[in-house]
Order: sequence, then C-alpha cells, then structure tokens
Amino acid sequence: MTHRTVVSAGYDDYLESAYPATASGAAAARAADVQERQLRLVSLPHSVLLKLSFAELDFANRWCWGRFGPADGPCLQAQSEYPACDLPQPHLHTGTWVSHWLAKTDYNFGYNEWYFAQQADCEQFRQFVPQINWGERFRA
Repeated sequence: MTHRTVVSAGYDDYLESAYPATASGAAAARAADVQERQLRLVSLPHSVLLKLSFAELDFANRWCWGRFGPADGPCLQAQSEYPACDLPQPHLHTGTWVSHWLAKTDYNFGYNEWYFAQQADCEQFRQFVPQINWGERFRA
C-alpha cells in the first residue's frame, strides 16, 4: 500500500490558512503574498496548487523533471527524498516549470504550487495528480 495524503486546494484556501482574517497584520501579509504570486505568474502563467506531504512534493517534482526537464531556478534536488538531479553543490537550471513551497500546515505537510509556461504541461500535471503518493520509500 502506498501512502497518499495529497488534496487539491485553491489559492484562497491557502491564503485563509496562512493569513487568517483574525490574525494581526494578515491583510498586509496576504496582499504581499498575492503580489509575489502575480510576479511568478507573469512568466509561468499556468498553475496547480496542492496540499500535500513533503514526500509527495518530492515525488511530484521528480515526475515533473522526467516529463518537462529541470525546474527553473535554484536547484533544490540535493534535499529531495526523490532527487532528479545528482549535483550536490548549489546551482541553477533553466526550465519551463517551477515548484514553489507556500506554507507549512503541519509537520512535513503544507501547500505547494506548481507553475508552468505551457498550458499543455499544466494539464498533463493535473492528470498526474491522482497518482501522486509518498513514493517507493514509504511502501507498507
């Protein structure tokens, strides 16, 4: 059996979780978050947001690397449960997608959003979402 805790989430779900309306300074923090996201969407306008475990995040990122090539920007694969890049030193990649960690919700769980340059890649990822799980390291 494979562990599976991933659920689809909307950006508004994430905002409410990360910046509850009752929290002090929530409105300003929420506005800054929205602005940062808009900047990411300029170059990678298609996105999928999920609430999931770190293992599922790494599993999904490995799948993306296999389908679409390296993620754009700083390589974080040295810290991955399922690394797709074996270079241990800090380095960058140029790609057409990126995975962006938004916020932790619990120990080893949280919100992550994937951004894609191409709508077709985004749709292919959406179709893959039901297969995301904790991966082979966590099989019972």
